[in-house]
Amino acid sequence: MANTPDVALETEILEALRRAGEPVREAALYERVVARGSDATPEHFLAAAARLETLGHLHLTVDHDTPARDPEPFEPRYLRVVR
Repeated sequence: MANTPDVALETEILEALRRAGEPVREAALYERVVARGSDATPEHFLAAAARLETLGHLHLTVDHDTPARDPEPFEPRYLRVVR
């Protein structure tokens, strides 16, 4: 079922952000989640993060001040947990 939320991935995203204690650039957050054993593709990760944002669990901000050097498909965005 491709439309079923990946609760384990969403939980790992939230836990990684809580461990960080500050906003994390999405590409760096992806690397942290993968380092903890997730096999999510970047696209799957971004879909899970977008769902968490839509549900009000994450807040996304865009970095307009520094040049974008993030690998595809990531963008210069920071995610943080909404408390």
